[in-house]
Amino acid sequence: MIEKETETSTQTPQKKQEYFSFAELAQRWRCSRGTVYNRLRRFHAEILDFAPRGKKGKKVIRAATVFGIEARHSRRLS
Repeated sequence: MIEKETETSTQTPQKKQEYFSFAELAQRWRCSRGTVYNRLRRFHAEILDFAPRGKKGKKVIRAATVFGIEARHSRRLS
C-alpha cells in the first residue's frame, strides 16, 4: 500500500501573524474572552478597533504586545 506524503509546516511557509483577535488570545492563553479583556486592560495594551466610536466592531491587538505580555509572565520550570 502506498502512503501519500502529507504536507508539513516546513514545506509550506507561513506568514507571521501581526495581530490577534480576542477569541484567538482566549484560545492561545486558555482562558475566557473576559479574562483576555481584563489582562489587556491591566497592561494598558493598545487595542486597534475597526468600529466607529461607541459601536461594536472587530478589535485586534498587535502581536508584539502579546509577545511582550507573554514574555513578562512566562517562567522556566526547573
